[in-house]
Amino acid sequence: MAIRRQNLWLTLLMLLSPTVVMMASGDSLSVACPLVRVQADTLPGLHIPRAGHQVFCANGDYVVAGGHTHGFVPTPTVEYFRDGQWHLLQMVYNHDAGFSVKLASGKVLLGGGTSEPIGIGQTYLAELYDPVTHTFDGFGSMEQKRTLASGLELDGGQVVIAGNWYHDDGIEVFDGQKRFTYVKDASVGRVVPLIFQTAKDDAVVIGTRGCWGDTINASSADKLNGDSLKIPFLDTWKPVNVTTHRSAESFIGNASKGVYAYLLPVADSTGQVAIAKVENGSFSLLPTTCPVPMTTQWGAIDYYGAIIVDSVRQRAYLMGCNADFRDHPKDGFRHYVLCIDYAATFQGRPAPLTLCYLDPLDVTPDYSLALTPDGSLLMAGGLDADLSNFSPSGHAYLLRVAALMAVPAQSGNGWVWWLIAAAIITILLIYFLRSSRCECQTETIPSSEEPKPLPEEPEPSPEEMEPADRDQLIQRIREVIESQQLFRQPGLKVNEVAEAVGISSRTISRCINAEGIKFADLINAYRIDYAKRLLRNQTDKKVSAIYLEAGFANESTFFRTFKELTGMTPAEWKDKID
Repeated sequence: MAIRRQNLWLTLLMLLSPTVVMMASGDSLSVACPLVRVQADTLPGLHIPRAGHQVFCANGDYVVAGGHTHGFVPTPTVEYFRDGQWHLLQMVYNHDAGFSVKLASGKVLLGGGTSEPIGIGQTYLAELYDPVTHTFDGFGSMEQKRTLASGLELDGGQVVIAGNWYHDDGIEVFDGQKRFTYVKDASVGRVVPLIFQTAKDDAVVIGTRGCWGDTINASSADKLNGDSLKIPFLDTWKPVNVTTHRSAESFIGNASKGVYAYLLPVADSTGQVAIAKVENGSFSLLPTTCPVPMTTQWGAIDYYGAIIVDSVRQRAYLMGCNADFRDHPKDGFRHYVLCIDYAATFQGRPAPLTLCYLDPLDVTPDYSLALTPDGSLLMAGGLDADLSNFSPSGHAYLLRVAALMAVPAQSGNGWVWWLIAAAIITILLIYFLRSSRCECQTETIPSSEEPKPLPEEPEPSPEEMEPADRDQLIQRIREVIESQQLFRQPGLKVNEVAEAVGISSRTISRCINAEGIKFADLINAYRIDYAKRLLRNQTDKKVSAIYLEAGFANESTFFRTFKELTGMTPAEWKDKID
């Protein structure tokens, strides 16, 4: 009877969560983020390896523009991909660490950048690229020289420009033709600012890093028209750092109706990432079916760059990579793509999330990506395994994300799902009670004729599973550990995780061991990762408080484990990142 009861509840769990974990979230149900492998197709290599460049699509072509090549020397070249090969063009100026803005006219504004090799100085220079004729017009200069700036075209054709590096910052506008006009000084200097349109002729400018690399108050904002202001939302949720930002690529609004809405990756003080929605200057969290996943079976994830929106498929993408890629560059770089099916939010439902992973690549994360006409993501250039700006990469890849099927979002009427779940439970309970009653009323069978007990039906062995199923199971285990922060419980046992996941502790252990790690090592890795977040983001917190918050029972175990995993003491690690 106990065996049947166990199988009953296992069946119940399988019915309620066949491929994902269902978790209560307010008055609705949320779904644990699925993990899916995505294909990266290798394109022919670039003619000129480059980093600090711009990547975009124009007139149906893939385009990489500017940047620097070997020796950290700026390259005044553009390459566009057509008919299976890259075609090399000569620009008018250098734009290493410059900016690009795709204009409504079809042309592309390229501006700013360093004035000398090895990333020194700024320039006033600007030019227009015509992707139809593949020609360049070096027409003049901006009002302020800039490196690592950003630009955004407004409805009327004006382009708002702001941001700088190691130089003063201010806001100016380009009229879309030939002229730049200086508007005002920035209330605080910003490098690669985030510019969002708030009305037909207005925009807000924010950022997290100052022009001299210092940390600034993210809630301080400037408007194109009007006084500077404070945005309280950004005191709690700070934008994720970027090195290139084109706000137009994260637009999900409807300009014809006066709705100017964008998606923005943000993080709290612990480093937990979420998706924010910026609508007409108002900031809020986008409701999602699950938290943004911060770890997988391969370790912690660092998200980087801006969100890129595919308005045709109403899906957005955020890139990530293995957080320890700088410590183990020779092992390759594990890239991730977080897919956000934001269309559900238009019907009042949370947006489903899907985390895609790629097989390790021999190129670092690149902050300049582009959405191709067929819905793929173009990754071109960057840094090779030695992580040096003196030896950029010439690799190019297409990430085939368009073919992914969206995970159905849960209805905003959460009570419907609870009713369905209650109905399933009721049916199973009735079956269980009837079986119990029949068994109690059955006459006793003589011992000589007693049937042999039914053999227990074992759970599938992780070693016997298909790789995709095993990946899904370990991701499910990790998702529960992460979302419930089980690792912060001192003395956490396998059976406690098993109870939270809804499978046996034996399967938990075998699944984790199949990944080549032990349960204790897995939990300690989570704890150290959490401790590093606190060290990075809460600099005034004492180590004696950090190890307790991270789930360690004593300080000596924390120090020993921290050094085993990082090769440094907490103090040494903190000094390294400062």
